[in-house]
Amino acid sequence: MYVQLASALRERIRRGEIPVGRRIPSHHELEQETCGAVSRRTIKSAIEVLQAEGTVQGVQGKGVFVIAVPTDASENGESNG
Repeated sequence: MYVQLASALRERIRRGEIPVGRRIPSHHELEQETCGAVSRRTIKSAIEVLQAEGTVQGVQGKGVFVIAVPTDASENGESNG
């Protein structure tokens, strides 16, 4: 499930719905968007995937921010760099 959520967030970033420099929705906001169908652990795992790709970066006390638009290679688990 976390792979699907990471993919959905990645696509929102690609389409410009969440531009570089903008905070992605918080865990709470993502839970609300999915009507509680996705657990906090699943959300955390999805964000960890995007962090590992170099797409987002967490800032203590501020949230998680988009730092790069993902490439198609990101979808396959390959590095952006």
